[in-house]
Amino acid sequence: MVNKKKIETKLAIISIAIIIIAWIIGAQFEDVNTLSKIKTLIPEIEKLKEVSDASYKIYDAQDKSLGYITLESSMGYGGPLLMCVAVNPEGEIFNLVVINSKETPSYLEKVLDADFLDEIIGKKYNEEYAIGNGVDAISSATYSSRAILEAAKKGNRFVASKVLGFEVPKEITPSIKISMAEIILVQLFVVGYFAHKNTFKYKKIARWGTMITGLVVIGFYYNQPFTLSMFNQLLLGYFPPLHSHLYWYLLLGGIFLVFTIENKNPYCSWFCPFGAAQDCIGQVTGAKHRTTGKYKDVLKWTLRILVLLAIVVALLLRNPGVTSYEVFGTLFKLTGSNLQFAVLGIVIVASMFIKRPWCNYLCPIGPVTDNFTTIRKLILNKWKSRKASA
Repeated sequence: MVNKKKIETKLAIISIAIIIIAWIIGAQFEDVNTLSKIKTLIPEIEKLKEVSDASYKIYDAQDKSLGYITLESSMGYGGPLLMCVAVNPEGEIFNLVVINSKETPSYLEKVLDADFLDEIIGKKYNEEYAIGNGVDAISSATYSSRAILEAAKKGNRFVASKVLGFEVPKEITPSIKISMAEIILVQLFVVGYFAHKNTFKYKKIARWGTMITGLVVIGFYYNQPFTLSMFNQLLLGYFPPLHSHLYWYLLLGGIFLVFTIENKNPYCSWFCPFGAAQDCIGQVTGAKHRTTGKYKDVLKWTLRILVLLAIVVALLLRNPGVTSYEVFGTLFKLTGSNLQFAVLGIVIVASMFIKRPWCNYLCPIGPVTDNFTTIRKLILNKWKSRKASA
């Protein structure tokens, strides 16, 4: 047993080292061929002449000026979006394209397929507009919609002010807005933290209460569960603005805070919406815990290697959502590939006979939290031994 624990600790350290190396390599090879992408996406541009930092005057094939472009980024749900904003001499947006995206692909595709960019093209630098005020967000892709809109507006006003010399409206610093999603999330953490203790009398009732709340609110209503892409986003340092992503900070902060204090997973066991969906199915059909016997370690390490590879690829490509394989959105918003729908169908059927098959055998969050637990124990043991010898 001791040797097994030592091996797990060494492998956890090796995994962290691999992740650090992947991060460094990914940063070195991040795509910087931006100008050629702009010409490809806006083919009428024949020539670009830099006029200021990340801003260019653009010309057509007859050497006629078309206006100006600038590059602006903003944070979506899964990562940053780099937008090219084309502005005419009157300070009006006449073209808008996504140059580079680290956003969750399904959300961005939903926005682009809905022709959301057409709602922004034609806006002038002195117009006041925002999501819900002159522009409607795309359903189930609000963060992506807001990111595109913010980047377009900032780029438009930058060109108008710094290049064209217009007086632009003063930017209003957004305030942090606390919605019902954040309030419910904090309540779920509080209930889960206190109710998981052995001294709590109504543990079973509390757990079912938090699970059903997580299923309905976090899953079906807000569709904001904890995913591997969120963890990758954290590793890549893609920190979204607090005013528009308070939920993101509360979810990740709450999970790691409780883990650090008590080494307990407050999310998966108590209010993970996908876990709750499996529990509900299993409760109806009488699903049971199934032992995997001699295959237990094989399955465990296969999943750990798969998740490590998923994280490494995401870091190498500098894209947090590119290898996120969860089927949460497929269940809660009915969006996803044919493969994701097939996997979801298998998980639903398996949930009728096996308790939480996804959580036990496929979920990428398990290996992440296992490594966190191993490193936490290592740090605590080192600190205690040093304190004892002092």
